[in-house]
Amino acid sequence: MAQTEQTMSAAPDAPSRVLEAKNHQLQNLVGELLATNQELRFKVAQLEEETRSLERGLAKSCAAAGALWP
Repeated sequence: MAQTEQTMSAAPDAPSRVLEAKNHQLQNLVGELLATNQELRFKVAQLEEETRSLERGLAKSCAAAGALWP
């Protein structure tokens, strides 16, 4: 009987701890997603700049090549 009372009194607290653990786990996952998102945004920005640089170089090369061909 005493064990049943202990279980009953601890039971309302158990779901709360489970929810807190799940909440903590979700917060960690969101943190990881935000960090990954930031890394990907940085990489995209690098690739976009590299693309612009290559396009400028290609344009200059084409202009120079055009000048060589009469």
